[in-house]
Amino acid sequence: MKVLNARIDGQRTCGPCAGHPDPYACPCCGSASSPITGDFCDRCAVADHLTALLHDLPARPDAQLAPLREALMAAESPRTVLTWLRTSASARLLREIAVSGRTVTHADLDACAVASGRGAAKSTDYLRRLLVAYAILPARDEYLAGIEHHPARMVALYPHHASLLRPYVRWSVMPRARRRATHTPSTLGRTAWARTRVNAAVAFLQHLSSLGLMLEKATQHHVDRWLGEGPSTRYELRDFLVWAARRGHSRDLEVPIRGKSDPEGIDDAAHWDLLQQCLHDEELPLDVRAAGALVLMFGQHLSHIVALTTGHLGETDGHLTLRLDDTPIRLPGPLALLLKRLVEERPRYGWNANTPSTWLFPGRRPGAHRSTGPLARALTTHGIPLRASRTTALIQLAQDMPPAVLAPLLGMHVTTAQQWRRRCGTDWTAYLQARRRALEAGRQTTIW
Repeated sequence: MKVLNARIDGQRTCGPCAGHPDPYACPCCGSASSPITGDFCDRCAVADHLTALLHDLPARPDAQLAPLREALMAAESPRTVLTWLRTSASARLLREIAVSGRTVTHADLDACAVASGRGAAKSTDYLRRLLVAYAILPARDEYLAGIEHHPARMVALYPHHASLLRPYVRWSVMPRARRRATHTPSTLGRTAWARTRVNAAVAFLQHLSSLGLMLEKATQHHVDRWLGEGPSTRYELRDFLVWAARRGHSRDLEVPIRGKSDPEGIDDAAHWDLLQQCLHDEELPLDVRAAGALVLMFGQHLSHIVALTTGHLGETDGHLTLRLDDTPIRLPGPLALLLKRLVEERPRYGWNANTPSTWLFPGRRPGAHRSTGPLARALTTHGIPLRASRTTALIQLAQDMPPAVLAPLLGMHVTTAQQWRRRCGTDWTAYLQARRRALEAGRQTTIW
């Protein structure tokens, strides 16, 4: 690899640029040299590092990675690529997999993540996102894959419980996760749901082992005492015990269902003021305004908001629509203008600029949308209480629409919509009668 020497006292002292008429110009293309390398411009330095990283590869991985090499050399933000090539463990991992002679696969990256600990898992995740963004690897549901990999790690750590953990995950946890994924995109919360249940099962089995007991010998006393000595997440053991009893692995053991307190909303005037602020206050960041408006108007979870793409937007009769599930929603004028601005002014820096993306809220990792954590903190910082705002929005919507209409509109289960209806205590007799009269008269009513 070429020597990338730094500036010393304003002059180049060695390397291919020594004696170059412009000490701060790249000798390859004449562009301004990079403050990172000192000699070459960012783009030429990227080409140099790629040559060093991916030289003399076997034929199959070399052919597979050729589009990646070309895309990185033509990246809109070469400095981001240069930093990744120079400092990232995921770049070194790519080299290690490629020199083996095999084409890179999801299975290879999964094996690296499982075998090498949490730090390697982050590196492989970063590399995977980069390869998927450039179509080197096919896209897959990473949250669903995470649900599959976690039990494998737990079985590797506790092989003496494998005879119970493997069938529990195979016949109880995974089928439900896959069924949900066919209807709505997986989220981090769904991954946490599965991991918590598996972790609770492992912890209880470990507790029984410390007492010298097998699961079939456990009594209700053991369950109650274990639940009372730990955090509330232990109540997720209920799912495992129900499955075990049905399969004859244990007695019928009970775990109380934890009651959920009703979420508290905000008063209507404050809710309206916050919505108007999101729609019209130019001093707020654009992404905060857009996300806050979607929470305050449609009661959406942030995990659903950050996963929205330009494909969720459409146009009907000259009006912008938003599709949260199957039914396009005609947006009011101020929100339509806000989302149009969001599409036009999405940040184009780092990997956002380098990888193709249709996210309304793009993130910093290759091809990824923004994480919910930073966005939640930004909303809270600007005075938008997420849970209370969402509660008030859903109550107001449940007052205006019956569950059969609300559920497909917002992408929620009809049972959830019925729960919100019961909370607001609305009688839908008048609505249904008006709807029936309109249908009999051959007219169509506008739901939104």
